[in-house]
Amino acid sequence: MHNIRPVHLIGLGLLLLGTSAHAYLGGFEDGDGYQDGGVLPMRDVSSYNAGQYGSNNGGPGGVFTDIAANSGLFYKSDVGRIDDNYGELVAHHGLAHSGSSGLVLRSTSGFGDTGGDGADYRYYFDSRDFNGGTPSAVTTGTIAIDYWACPQTAFFALGRVTTTEFFNAAGETVFALGTQGQGGLTSQPLIEWYDASGWHTTSIVGNNSDWDHVMLSFNLDTGTIDFSYFESLTGTTHYVISGAVADRPLNSLAGIRFTAAPNTEKNSYDDFTIAASAVPEPGSLLLMLAASVPVLMLGRQRPKRGI
Repeated sequence: MHNIRPVHLIGLGLLLLGTSAHAYLGGFEDGDGYQDGGVLPMRDVSSYNAGQYGSNNGGPGGVFTDIAANSGLFYKSDVGRIDDNYGELVAHHGLAHSGSSGLVLRSTSGFGDTGGDGADYRYYFDSRDFNGGTPSAVTTGTIAIDYWACPQTAFFALGRVTTTEFFNAAGETVFALGTQGQGGLTSQPLIEWYDASGWHTTSIVGNNSDWDHVMLSFNLDTGTIDFSYFESLTGTTHYVISGAVADRPLNSLAGIRFTAAPNTEKNSYDDFTIAASAVPEPGSLLLMLAASVPVLMLGRQRPKRGI
């Protein structure tokens, strides 16, 4: 009779676990690969090797380096405005959930959005976001993404002012969050979300002076998304939607799009975390089980020899 010890089962279980990592987006500190631009940062993240240097989370090290426009992990749609030394998406010192810096999307005339055309960026996931794995290879299981946000709108702003969109390998938005101005003398927006049935406005109010927590889970097998939101103004965690249907095929996640309408103040982000938990294909599962056989055999009790 074979005796399988608990430690052997633990070893087998580790073979089947997913991966978790502090994303390449990270906490937007120097060690994450972001230039600390001070309280009035100038350098747009699409104009240098943002997120591609630093030693945090097993990073490659290295230092800040200028790059050709849009040749890094961030892509800015209005490329002609990258080199005017007044970035719209910047690492902002002193505005952070933790550490010393956060990522700020600025879209105010005369401060960031000097062209008056709003802002539109795409960030493409890197293998470091998926703990060394290739993002496009994660096509089954779930991908959990959570981050902290501090949204702000201009006074009297109405309608949708910013979006945070998650897109697939084809560049199609599968799910999104938005902020909607309430009008009048308030700069605290209502939170919105988007799926296959369109936009939905909630009664959740974003805090422009503290940090809210966004929690998302993308199920690649069912094509659905779960969304929860911690509203710091009330200290309440809202379980907003479970099983929202993706607007486009959710066969993978390729990145995040950040947009802002002209003159709509700013959105701040910090402390992105990604956890991918893939369900092994049947063939892969058999291979892992086969690989575990020698380990399991170690637990086989050998018969005692006679004297």
